[in-house]
Amino acid sequence: MITLSFYEQVFAIAEKVLLKYPLCDACLGRLFAKLGVGLSNINRGYSIKTVLSMKLHAQYTRGEVSREYFEKIAENAGSVVASMYKKLFNTDLKSRECYLCHNMLSSQLYDSIAEKAIRELEKYNVTSFLIGVSLDKEVLNRELELLLECGLSYAESVKREIKREIGKIIRDKSGLKPDFTDPDAIVMVTFNRDLKEYNVEIEVKPLLLHGRYWKLARRISQVPWITRSEVKKYPLSIQEYIEKTLKDLFKASKILIHAAGREDIDARMIGSGRPLVIEIKSPLRRDLNIEFINKHINLVRDAPVKLHVEGTASRKCIRLLKESSKKSSKIYRVCIYSPFEDVDEDELKKLGEIFNNIIVHQKTPLRVLRRKKREHVRARRVYSVRAIRITPRVFEVLIHCEGGLYIKELVHGDQGRTTPSFATALNKVLIPVELDVLYVEEKTL
Repeated sequence: MITLSFYEQVFAIAEKVLLKYPLCDACLGRLFAKLGVGLSNINRGYSIKTVLSMKLHAQYTRGEVSREYFEKIAENAGSVVASMYKKLFNTDLKSRECYLCHNMLSSQLYDSIAEKAIRELEKYNVTSFLIGVSLDKEVLNRELELLLECGLSYAESVKREIKREIGKIIRDKSGLKPDFTDPDAIVMVTFNRDLKEYNVEIEVKPLLLHGRYWKLARRISQVPWITRSEVKKYPLSIQEYIEKTLKDLFKASKILIHAAGREDIDARMIGSGRPLVIEIKSPLRRDLNIEFINKHINLVRDAPVKLHVEGTASRKCIRLLKESSKKSSKIYRVCIYSPFEDVDEDELKKLGEIFNNIIVHQKTPLRVLRRKKREHVRARRVYSVRAIRITPRVFEVLIHCEGGLYIKELVHGDQGRTTPSFATALNKVLIPVELDVLYVEEKTL
């Protein structure tokens, strides 16, 4: 049961605060937000001021407080306390501006912000939202000063109140659902220094789609390759193709891709295709079904890139793709040329015997070292190698290995930086002519 001393404590704190700081109903009520349920901070603050005005009236009548004391609190409290003072002394008081919010926080302000947010949210096909609030440091410092001086344990932050009140209005007027863990959109409200101006921006959660791509031609990069002279090195990239195919469909601002590793630019990605997650930024349309998306993709005939969407994805899928690609199993087809010597069937059989479940150590390839400038040794397992002779000096090899193995260097040895290599195993100069990726293992997403 709440005792009288508790009430005395609450009103003693309120009186102490208002003796020093001018506070509107909302900002005073927020200092006691954890007391009681079903009350707005405006009503909570007004109620506290109402009881305080009666207390001051009684104390002044009994001569326990002076008129000056009453006047000081009335100026800072405004509202019902100032009205009580006027009735007692027939004197109008000019209420001081709220120390915390400059008298800006009100139901009218929250309505105005919510209406603007709803108009913006209607542009996107979202079903859930979350409110974010950014306040100037000066506002936050004033709030902290007030809380530290009064030692309040019942308060909530001004940010929390703004988010809650605006969120309730958006929920009730738009039917959208507040979601505190994974919202479709974040309504970001940014206030200026004195809270008299604000800006509302909508940050829409990207739509993530899981699928696979096939690269049917060579000389196509995975993402745009821009040289130091700001010239695009290759005419097409996987990302540009997918963006061109899907951007208008989703009415998106941008499209990014996150793939399970990448093949060399001059290598094709055929066979199983390469798993990827497509990140669609700020889509105005997000309710398209997978069948419809794939039908739209397939309208493009004879394209050098193929794409198939399998379903929706999450950020966790992206992390898993990136992590698993380093160790997941892959199968490559490489066409190899021996420029100086013929290669016989026994030698090809020897390759299969040597590269059977073997660990290959590779220093950073010379072709990569030019860009990265940092060298380390990578160990990857080759599970099996199968070779077939095409001509006396040309043969084809299927390589089953861990992801992250440099295939070209496995063939030619990279001046001894890859050990063992096909070149050292056969003691011949070998040149990888064509490289295709046939299979990329996919972990369950």
